[in-house]
Amino acid sequence: MKYSLLSAALMMSLTATSQAEEVTLQWLGGPTLLVEFGGIRLLTDPMLGEGEQAYQMIDPNQMFQLSQLPPPVDHKRLTPLPALDLQALDVVLLSHSHEDHFDQVARQELPKDVALVAAESDVPLARKLGFDQVTGLSVGKSWSYREGEYQVTVTAAPANHTLEQAFSPVLDGGNGYWLNFRHGDWHKSLYWSGDSFFTQSVQNWLAAYPAPDIFVPHVGRVGTTGPFGQLSMGAEEVIGAMKALKPAHTLPIHHSTYALYLEPISELKRQAEQAGMPLDLPAPGTRISYR
Repeated sequence: MKYSLLSAALMMSLTATSQAEEVTLQWLGGPTLLVEFGGIRLLTDPMLGEGEQAYQMIDPNQMFQLSQLPPPVDHKRLTPLPALDLQALDVVLLSHSHEDHFDQVARQELPKDVALVAAESDVPLARKLGFDQVTGLSVGKSWSYREGEYQVTVTAAPANHTLEQAFSPVLDGGNGYWLNFRHGDWHKSLYWSGDSFFTQSVQNWLAAYPAPDIFVPHVGRVGTTGPFGQLSMGAEEVIGAMKALKPAHTLPIHHSTYALYLEPISELKRQAEQAGMPLDLPAPGTRISYR
């Protein structure tokens, strides 16, 4: 009886340790990723609307005169939103506040006392919306969240939303992020690009860091048919970033969920296979754990 009790306690301890020393990512569609570490639940760029009118924004793929922006239009969600408990969230991390990254439903329904971390330029909007735990990060600045022995540290990375210098004052101002997860001596790193190209300035900044354990790029080649030009990476740019960063794992997001994304994820899959570079491509709602 004593042996059985000891064995059961040991098994429970080993199970708890194995569950704690892993980072679990659940892609919920678009730029929205649920990151779980120990008891910490962090959500990136919340897109929570569904159906024919999932969110409203001008269509950057539509040609129009830059001197007169068109009115916002409804954007349809093509895949269902997996179940998500908003009240269980600890942190919401914004790359930037464009409506295809922080939609109208999220602005209304997210708990206003959740810790919200964003670029400094988005702090006034977050506070205007009623969020009362807002932290603005400029590039290179860090913020940490701890629950018990588990800690995630978020460091703002540079982000270039456009390759056209003339549009930079309008479109740039958001962040990418480097995340460090730590539990005792165990740690994992994650680089989330946000809506950024892998420009020389981004490469130079990342040169101070080791190869990330997990690379989360945004893809889809948004905007290539519109007046602003390309606004997110396509397959070719992601492959180039992977060759430079040499991540242990790459999990692309920002594809398939909306018609806004012009390049299918199959193109990145094809090019990655040709280059012999593995990808993690989960279906929406599927959890992947990295140990």
